[in-house]
Amino acid sequence: MEMNKLKEIVEELVYAADEIKNQNHIDEINYGKLLAYAEALSVIRDICDEDEKRAIGLMFDIDERYLCGD
Repeated sequence: MEMNKLKEIVEELVYAADEIKNQNHIDEINYGKLLAYAEALSVIRDICDEDEKRAIGLMFDIDERYLCGD
């Protein structure tokens, strides 16, 4: 897959996950969506090397950002 396209996908997943994470109250449905977005980002991150992670914007701890309490 072209790196620019992968970066676009990651940006969309991060945007969607951030939108949910920034809500005052997250219901079960949105928490399930947040888990799915985090898992998708984790799968992408796992298949990339360090340079690719940097290029697509995945140089952060996904679990810490989305799944740990504030």
